[in-house]
Amino acid sequence: MVDDRKLDGIHFMLPTPFQSNGDVDLASFSRLVNAAKAAGCAGVVTLGVMGEAHRLTDTERGPIIDTVVAAVGDDLTVTVGASAESGRALARRVKDAQSSGATAVMIAPAKLAKPNPLATFDYYSAAQEVTSVPIVVQDLPEQTGVHLDPSFIAKLHTELPDAKYLKLEDPPTPQKVTRVVEATLGSMGIFGGLGGSFLYEELRRGAIGTMTGFAYPEVLVAIHRYMARGDIERARSIFYKWIPLIRYENSAGISLAVRKEILKHRGFITTSDVRPPTPPIGDDTKEELVDLMNAMDLSVENL
Repeated sequence: MVDDRKLDGIHFMLPTPFQSNGDVDLASFSRLVNAAKAAGCAGVVTLGVMGEAHRLTDTERGPIIDTVVAAVGDDLTVTVGASAESGRALARRVKDAQSSGATAVMIAPAKLAKPNPLATFDYYSAAQEVTSVPIVVQDLPEQTGVHLDPSFIAKLHTELPDAKYLKLEDPPTPQKVTRVVEATLGSMGIFGGLGGSFLYEELRRGAIGTMTGFAYPEVLVAIHRYMARGDIERARSIFYKWIPLIRYENSAGISLAVRKEILKHRGFITTSDVRPPTPPIGDDTKEELVDLMNAMDLSVENL
């Protein structure tokens, strides 16, 4: 039976913490989940691109999902990244995720050398055949090389009953939010991403939240909350206040390492290590980040 729990809101995209020896640091996941709870997030997302899922072994996936689901309890939703490079592998990952207690699965297209909408549709159909939870279609052409046209997204949404949500990371995102809303007649839940860089504009155009790992999720929750209340001015002022850190954290190529450095600073993870060949950041970048954070008011108590 499909879990129809609505996912509207802010979903904290969990990085995968590592110990200094390179092993997965399962203990830090509990702190990350608790941070999401304290921030007022609707849910968490694990094993996405920011979770370095493509850097993990298959045997590391299961313990991560189990740890996150246990830490969440009944307080948050859990969306699990299940993307794969074949329909068969995708179906296996979907089954594994839902049997471990996932609320939803997030699926990016398999990489293709040439555009092939039919093959991509068949790939998502393989997930539909086995799923018992909603599907979040991840539109991330920078990573997959697959561009999803709004009309194709609408086809997935219309013909696959559980393709209920979209994680939109195809810039410029505000404009595409509008096009997908029009193509789906507003019936598909759209989330932003990309570090929250355009959250304010995405919400104004019809997005229902975001799935991203900005290291201060309290900020994104506040923006979403004020937008839902119709207090546009308050939402805008918070967004503009925090955009310098959002911008820097979203630095192309090193965003994950920057984000982990901030999460370490906040005490949520033990190391800021990334798994090679994901690039780390150097001391000069760390100094820039510290300078920026020292120049900002980072208090979140009165958001």
